[in-house]
Amino acid sequence: MVTQRRQPSFSEIVDAVKATPAATPPESDRPGVRADGQIIDPLGRAYTETARDISSAAAHDAAAAGAQVAWDPCGCGGYCGLRWFDVVDVARMVVAGRPNIRRTKKAYGSISEYRGEDGRVLLLVEADVRWGDFLA
Repeated sequence: MVTQRRQPSFSEIVDAVKATPAATPPESDRPGVRADGQIIDPLGRAYTETARDISSAAAHDAAAAGAQVAWDPCGCGGYCGLRWFDVVDVARMVVAGRPNIRRTKKAYGSISEYRGEDGRVLLLVEADVRWGDFLA
């Protein structure tokens, strides 16, 4: 006669899961938004948020001073990807004037400022912001 193997009880399964060490995935250096809120640019530099909802004048001044610009077109926090603008595009944005941050019942745009350890500035433009011909 063949004996069947006994299945573990629910409490045995729970104990086994609790005893298993939790694996923490390494942080990615890919461009985009990390789980901790930092943003990684295409060159691998990390930026931390320093100001949320800055004015269009402050954003224009930062871009004129050489800030990097990234756009989150849907406003999801960058989790579906960011569009990165190069130096030439940012210069065209500066020439176009201040951005128009739209805030209505159905539209909510914002610009946040991030800084890297080396002092570089990144502007994260989210959703409904018009800036020249680049953001609309």
